[in-house]
Amino acid sequence: MNNLEIWEEIFSNNDWGKYPSIPLVRFVARNFYKAKERENIKLLELGTGPGANIWFMAREGFKVYALEGSQTACEQLAERLKKEGLSDRIGAIHSGDYFEKIDLFEDNYFDGVLDCESLYCNSFARTREMIIKIFRKLKQGGWFYSQTFADGTWGLDASEIDYHAVSPVEGPMRNKGFSRYTTRNDIEGLYKLPDNEIVNVERIDQHCNNGKIIKEWIIEVRKN
Repeated sequence: MNNLEIWEEIFSNNDWGKYPSIPLVRFVARNFYKAKERENIKLLELGTGPGANIWFMAREGFKVYALEGSQTACEQLAERLKKEGLSDRIGAIHSGDYFEKIDLFEDNYFDGVLDCESLYCNSFARTREMIIKIFRKLKQGGWFYSQTFADGTWGLDASEIDYHAVSPVEGPMRNKGFSRYTTRNDIEGLYKLPDNEIVNVERIDQHCNNGKIIKEWIIEVRKN
């Protein structure tokens, strides 16, 4: 199975992904909470899953847009927002390959684009191409947030099948297909463009009880 098929099966058979990432909450609060009219702030998430982050941003009053490979996850997201009276916050929900679906939006459209452990499912070259597209869609002064696995993460030290990419057989991404890790030196090559600035890079290390570590980069980039 390819990655889209793998994640469709995962979302069809698991009930999880209901609450947002704390670093993402902080990012949204820091950059968008001061907006006088939050309903005019357009936020797009790539690879939303069942929509934990979209749900949070909708509750906070922002206009939300979702691109997700799994049709099941898109249906779960739409149903959750409907049940909680948040359907009016939805700008659009599209299922399919977000490399193609992002072209449905006009350039300079979004105030923020967010990737919370989704782009890592793509090769280095395709991720770079996607980031170029993202910055076309962002307004001047808009923000891109990326939370992605770092080298040294449990399970990502297997034999490489592509540049810094493996098919993990243990760890949090076990049996979830193509998984790419990012080194500190990779960040500039992936995220830096002539029209943007990498404003902040942090790393979060989660030390598991078995001695293994899950490492994540938090990368915040602003369009000039």
